[in-house]
Amino acid sequence: MPGMTQDPIEPGESFSYVFEVPHGGTYFYHSHTGLQLDRGLHAPLIIRDPQDAEDQDVEWTIVLDDWVDGIQGTPDDELDKLTGMGSGDHNGRMGMGGHGQMMHGTPDRVLGGDAGDVMYPHYLINGRIPRAHRTFEARPGDKARLRFINSGGDTIFKVALGDHRMTVTHTDGFPVQPWETESIYLSMGERVDVEVILGDGIFPLTALAVGKDDRAFAVIRTAGGQAPRPDVDFPELSSTGLLLSSLKPADRALLPEGTPDREVSIDLGGQMMPYEWSILTDGQSSSATVQESQRLRMVMRNRTMMPHPMHIHGHTWALPGSGGLRKDTVLLRHGETMIADLIADNPGEWAFHCHNAYHMETGMLSSLRYE
Repeated sequence: MPGMTQDPIEPGESFSYVFEVPHGGTYFYHSHTGLQLDRGLHAPLIIRDPQDAEDQDVEWTIVLDDWVDGIQGTPDDELDKLTGMGSGDHNGRMGMGGHGQMMHGTPDRVLGGDAGDVMYPHYLINGRIPRAHRTFEARPGDKARLRFINSGGDTIFKVALGDHRMTVTHTDGFPVQPWETESIYLSMGERVDVEVILGDGIFPLTALAVGKDDRAFAVIRTAGGQAPRPDVDFPELSSTGLLLSSLKPADRALLPEGTPDREVSIDLGGQMMPYEWSILTDGQSSSATVQESQRLRMVMRNRTMMPHPMHIHGHTWALPGSGGLRKDTVLLRHGETMIADLIADNPGEWAFHCHNAYHMETGMLSSLRYE
């Protein structure tokens, strides 16, 4: 995070990151300068865990993204429209939600319709639009591991694979108790690993852009024949989606047991008009503080009409409400409270922010600072 963790990398300059890798899993790295994330400055980082079973026949990294840059202006143009600085109206892209005004897309029964602020012209799987989609090839009966990453700037996706159920094995890099599901919600910054025994045929892999009446699309092929249309609907897609914070951790992913040494109250605030977002720590616009080796409890309350994927740098939370599930990004729906514990074992000043790039850019950014 420029200005917090390090100086920015200036044009024409370079910076070498050297670090220990404490955990395996599916990660991604990206810029935290302005809206560079939403211009594509991101990439996967896959860390092999020697404790994971390596019995898959195929493995694919699936990067979900939303794209506006160069199609209808830039992400900065979209931010200008949201903040009222741009010219013209918002062309239906402003998600007003509970304000009783315009709401884009179709309301989702789990997240609601006001799940994002920008109606993108394209939603991507591994850089491809639906009509020029990726095709992942395997054989019938193969065991596939799919590593999903939501690198989007403003879009929560609901992921499903036609004619298949997915077994979730990891989220945000940490193993979970296996859970079978037909569809999964994946908010910005979240990752999830699933295993699937592939059937015989050609199957749609679809990621609905929640609340936006659009989708990302790819195909998994184990046989010949005609691929399904990108707009195909199938039962798994309309199933009740899994929220990743409801999973239970594998035993080897648990934090050591203990009582919190310190508790802070985090209030997430903001609204569409004016377009401003905030994080208050113990009622003040300030960082959360902790001492090294302390166990810190963060009680996060979403006071807004929108969902927020909250992300912590340099640490991983354990969620007591989910048996100690380990995550670095948690989705808080409208009105939801989430309790998250961490062990302060990485001294410094670390960003704590909403992974909606537009919310972070307009104020939903704070930090965890070691005393």
